[in-house]
Order: sequence, then structure tokens, then C-alpha cells
Amino acid sequence: MLKQGSILIFLWLAVFSTHAELGRISITTLNCGAFFGGGETRIELGQPKSSPEYWVKAQNLVNLWPENPPLVVALEEIGGAREAVHLAQFAARRYQHTFQPVFAETKDTFTEEAVGALLDLSQGWKISGKPGRVPELDRAVSKHLVLRVTNSFSALEICVIHLRRPIGQYGKLAQEKQCAALQQWASARLAKNPHENLVIIGDFNEPKKPGDATAAVAALLLPPAGLRDAFVLTGGNFRTHANGKAYDRVLISSALAQGDAGWKYDSISAQAHPHGKGEEKKLFSDHFPVTAVFNLAPKK
Repeated sequence: MLKQGSILIFLWLAVFSTHAELGRISITTLNCGAFFGGGETRIELGQPKSSPEYWVKAQNLVNLWPENPPLVVALEEIGGAREAVHLAQFAARRYQHTFQPVFAETKDTFTEEAVGALLDLSQGWKISGKPGRVPELDRAVSKHLVLRVTNSFSALEICVIHLRRPIGQYGKLAQEKQCAALQQWASARLAKNPHENLVIIGDFNEPKKPGDATAAVAALLLPPAGLRDAFVLTGGNFRTHANGKAYDRVLISSALAQGDAGWKYDSISAQAHPHGKGEEKKLFSDHFPVTAVFNLAPKK
């Protein structure tokens, strides 16, 4: 009788855990630190130099991700669709889930790096429409990818980006132009649907601290876009890079911050690791995974 009761308790806990997990999703971003092989770029960026290095780095990157599988993983500094596919395969092995790789061609003519994403299909979500580049960002933001993911009752619009480094006068102006283009795109999206669950995520190359009104990314936090920086919402000191800066950000719409349309922002974390400097950097990344968590929100 005691044994049967223990089994029933175990089954109840398992069911409870499953339902609890269904009410919680996360989105992770990681700059993969020049994850590609030969031929993607004409310059030295610290990319793997051999096939064994390439495969070790792929495994290492996936091992840096959170313990629980994110719904979406945003990828920066990958070479192409090949890298998204390979990371999806390693993610499937680690989490025992099915991941769909998503990729958009880059227009970066200097490094020729690209961005991509993975969607965990095992969590009951799918891609709606055709992911890729959008006309409003095509000229200004060389590395971006927009995808819309849906489940049976809600949707998330996710824009993965990797912005210019603000080096020199031209670099700073280029980064500001990219932020202005993102602000206009987000404003237009939210004007059509003020309750849009919108996320802009990735490497903003923003050297200033979260909340700094003089930062280039601050333009996205002002009306009419009025996005919210998850680091500012949470408060505290964050670093997303081995040098102590918070280059990587997660910006969310007011609907997500307030729980207006199915999901409500809960928390954000940056998972520091000790492999971002020296020789180890080539086989890992000098960036840290950044993960935002959202809880199921009751209907208002």
C-alpha cells in the first residue's frame, strides 16, 4: 500500500512539474564568437582552424546554454545555415528535444558573419509565416532575423540582431542609425498591435551600462516604441562579456512587461563562464548566454 502511494505521489509530482513547465518559457541569446570554418570571411576573427576544433566548439557552445531548454536560442557570429543546423543537432542531443534551425543571409561585407536562431519544437510552438530579413531593416541592419512563433493561444515576434561596434565616429553613427531603424520598425509593429509580444534580442554592442540615457540603445526605450530593457526592469549589475560589459540585451514590449497578451516577463540572467579569455576563447566564446524568462499570464 505504501509503495502504491509512493508511486501515485511520484506520478502526481511528474504531472504537476510538466504543467508548471508549460506555464514558463525562456529565450536565450549567445554571441557564438566566430563560429564558422574556412571560407566565410577573409579576415582573422579567432574562428576554428580545423574540423576537430569546429566540432568541439559546437558542443561547447550548446553546453553553455541553460540547464532547461530555451524555447528560442538567438545566435550571433555564426557563418551560415550550416552552423545553425549543427547547433540544432547538438541541442537535440543535449536536451532530447527537436530543434528547428532558422537562418537569414547576412549583408555584412566586412566580417561576413550572420545571425540565426533555433526553435524548440518539443515545447508545442511553431514558426508562423516566413522568417528572415524585413524590408524596414534591410538597409541599416546588416545582421538581423525576424521570426514569429506561435502556440495554440499566443504569439511572440522575435528580432535577432547583431549591431555595429561604435568604434570611431563612423562606427558610432552607424550603430545609432541601426538603433533608429529598429526603433522605427518596432514602433510601426506596435502601432498596428499595441499588445504585440515583441522581443529584440542579441548583441547590441552597447558598451554603456543598462539604464544609461546616453546609450545608443536608449533610443529604443523612448516613445513611440517604448521598449523595456530587461536588465533595467530587473535591476542590479549585469555583465554579458568576459571584459565586464553588458553588450548583449533583451528588449521587450510593454505587453510582455505587463502580461497583456499571454506572457509576462519574470526575470533575466547572464550565465558567466571562465572560458572567455586566452586560448580557450576560440573553443568557447567571450560572450555569456543571456536568458529571459516569461510566465504564463492570466487573461485581463
